[in-house]
Amino acid sequence: MGPQHLSPVQLLCLLGAISTLPWAGALLCYEATSSLFRAVDLHNWQWLLMRSMVCKLNEGCEETLVFIETGTRRGIVGFKGCSPASSYPAQVSYLVSPPGLSIASYSRVCRTYLCNNLTNMDPFVKLKAKAPKTLASSSHSCPTCVGEHSQDCLPNFVTTEACPNNATECYSSTLKFQAGYLNNTFLLMGCARENTDILSHFHHIGSIRVTEAINILEKAQFAGAEPSSGRPAWGILLGLLFAFRD
Repeated sequence: MGPQHLSPVQLLCLLGAISTLPWAGALLCYEATSSLFRAVDLHNWQWLLMRSMVCKLNEGCEETLVFIETGTRRGIVGFKGCSPASSYPAQVSYLVSPPGLSIASYSRVCRTYLCNNLTNMDPFVKLKAKAPKTLASSSHSCPTCVGEHSQDCLPNFVTTEACPNNATECYSSTLKFQAGYLNNTFLLMGCARENTDILSHFHHIGSIRVTEAINILEKAQFAGAEPSSGRPAWGILLGLLFAFRD
């Protein structure tokens, strides 16, 4: 029996089927999220990489981490996955610089096999080493917390901490970070240079979509005055949190 030849129609169907296979030129990337607001240690934190995903054609691998400090409290939020963005090298910088509460980000998009493989916070260790030392404390103080309202920022966990000079305004916001499977809403409170939208110029951090809503604190809790109850206006904070729920 002689060799079998495919008709033009059969050949086109075969080529079309091959082109739809996930491994036909597509990239394999790590897929992960991170959200931690308690006992965050710059030197011991580890991002576990246990899952991978096949990207669409022309997509790259992204990894984005956001590191938040307010007083003595810390938080870390991160995303790994596929991205349609053009490749760019690792970028680490302060979005909101100290003194007072600070927000730093690390992000990159690459296009080699499982290249979004960062597992530690070394980029932030190096960034903090270059930052100026904290200025002397002022006589002002503010409620301080970062984390989910039902866990890390319950009333008993909110502390009042002295503000550094040049950052004596009391800031409080509800932040929502969304990217892929990441969907995290949390409170951020502390001393700042101004009580306004500190992330107004950053609607996206990498692929993470950022939503910021300023919370209203009781007048007794602003700089220079001791809070009458020692706690923020929880009814207002919780109302904003429920407004963020999908």
